[in-house]
Amino acid sequence: MTSPAARDTPLTDEHLAVYRRLALREFGADVRIGLNLAFYRTFAVPGIARLLADTGEMTERTQQRADDTGLMMYELIAHGPHHPRGREVIASLNRIHRVYDITPDEYRYVLGTFVFIPTRWIDRYGPRRLRPHEREATWRFWREVGRLMNVRGVPDTWDAYERWFNAFERANFGHDEAATRLLDATRDLLASRFPKALRRWAGAASDALLDEDVRRALGVSAPRPAIRIAVRGLLRVHALVRRFRAVPPEVFTPGQATRHYPRGYAVAELGPDPVRPAARR
Repeated sequence: MTSPAARDTPLTDEHLAVYRRLALREFGADVRIGLNLAFYRTFAVPGIARLLADTGEMTERTQQRADDTGLMMYELIAHGPHHPRGREVIASLNRIHRVYDITPDEYRYVLGTFVFIPTRWIDRYGPRRLRPHEREATWRFWREVGRLMNVRGVPDTWDAYERWFNAFERANFGHDEAATRLLDATRDLLASRFPKALRRWAGAASDALLDEDVRRALGVSAPRPAIRIAVRGLLRVHALVRRFRAVPPEVFTPGQATRHYPRGYAVAELGPDPVRPAARR
């Protein structure tokens, strides 16, 4: 039985439970990498890259910014956007973004990266592909987050949204100096997201797993074919091994202690404060 808030929205308690399990347990490691790759992908859009660079958050307090963003996203996933903690996160995100000059298409695109990039990673390198009801739960979760953040014009179906998403990338990907600055500042972050057995190859993996258009936009040289084949092979072997393991415990505990919050955190502490406006160039 769903709560009154859930009945008023396309996101049900069942959808939330399905997405919570896949994002925090069965595919926890995959979703973590996928969300990081989603963020890197936004650097390939010059307008977004310049805005992110101009705030100084990703270049001056890189680890704190990344950790806070991750904690806010996992708070949403753990509780749902209609839980009091989830609503607090949504309110904070709306407050943070309100001062920036972000176009509706850019909002729509960034939301789409959270839907499609982790899903594509799971389908390629997870222990199994997502089932239809899991894709539906993923779609409904992020569509509801977008609705609460006033992201307008999101297409009504997964397929329509993915077509729009792909077309936006074809029309808007391009290299900008800001992307290079962002990549230089954040390159080491992805290594910490890979399984320990694969971290020594994480730098090569992050480049090898980017498609050509993204690499070009980020100014990343194409890795040698042998490196690309080896990295993908290692990831697929790792996925095969995971297929026969028990489902791991949840990867997130609300309020947990972190390197920046050794005694735990409150949602209100997450994110930049004060917010520094950045002008569109």
